[in-house]
Amino acid sequence: MLGRLASFGLILCLLAACASQTNSTAQSLPASAVSLAQNLSLAEGTVQIGEQIPELSYEQAGKKVTLSDFRGKVVVLNFWQTTCVPCRTEMPDFEAIARERQDVVFIGVNKDENAEVVQRFASEVGVSYVLPLDRDGSISKAFNVNYLPTTYFIDRDGLVQKIHVGAISRSQANKLISDFGQP
Repeated sequence: MLGRLASFGLILCLLAACASQTNSTAQSLPASAVSLAQNLSLAEGTVQIGEQIPELSYEQAGKKVTLSDFRGKVVVLNFWQTTCVPCRTEMPDFEAIARERQDVVFIGVNKDENAEVVQRFASEVGVSYVLPLDRDGSISKAFNVNYLPTTYFIDRDGLVQKIHVGAISRSQANKLISDFGQP
């Protein structure tokens, strides 16, 4: 019992340390630069490592976009909320990678929040990659997302290569992308 309490205390200390880190890559964006998406939907299927990702689609600027549109690129699919401190920590790093690498697509699925809150947050943090809204949590449930952030790394062929639960650093994300992202 005492060991479990000590482990729990250590985890809380680590989370507090992550929350206290700042990121110099964050920059404010005008609200018009924030890329929100509507009508998020998911086809039936499993979401397991080594398997084809089920077809996820959303509307952006009046056009239907699907994950299969990104075949040939690595897709980083991140589930997050504005109230999640580790999510806030990793998003500027994802934005930096997205700006550096044209062969990687970042999609930040927001769980259970409204467009105004997400847009304001994305503008403050400087996130310009697409942020589909999972308003009822059904997409997160289909992806078996129980903790935030949760990030899926999908290779150029649409296969799930890694599921990472918790915040991930810029160097960790770059390494994972490089490990399976080469054409």
